[in-house]
Amino acid sequence: MHKVLLSLALIVCILSDASLVIGHAQGAEAKPGVVPPLVDLGHDGEISRLEKKPVILFFSLPDCSYCKVVRQNYLSPLLRNHAAKDRPLIREVDMMSLKEVKHADHRLTTQRDVAKRFNIVAAPTVLFIDGNGNVLTAPIVGGDIAGLYGGYLDNAFAESARKLAGVPDNKREQNP
Repeated sequence: MHKVLLSLALIVCILSDASLVIGHAQGAEAKPGVVPPLVDLGHDGEISRLEKKPVILFFSLPDCSYCKVVRQNYLSPLLRNHAAKDRPLIREVDMMSLKEVKHADHRLTTQRDVAKRFNIVAAPTVLFIDGNGNVLTAPIVGGDIAGLYGGYLDNAFAESARKLAGVPDNKREQNP
């Protein structure tokens, strides 16, 4: 009887893990409030172009306490507190991970290589890019030490929205 129960438990574990992998491979959307990993930059870029919103890349490291604060206090609420169509397109990139990421041209790379491509050297870093992979704002580097992180994100959202809408940057328009 004990062997049968163990066998059934093992089968349930295998099937539940397989369904998670299958769901993830098919592009199943993450639950609201959970920052999903970067898997397909090409697909995310396509959504960005269609919906005229930035792709927000959250570069993190395992066991990084500052990353945990940014994820839980700032990025997860953005995903949790908006209707599905209004949610920002946020993807987490583990700077050390060799997990595969698909480009728009279907080439495969790794999350670590994505961090290298954008010259990310510190975690956490939040980077706003357009659907073609062009950087829209200065990166937000580091944790929320002074309690200003929400303001930094608000400024980056506003700047990226202006750029995606084709509105010229006021700072460049002014004459000295």
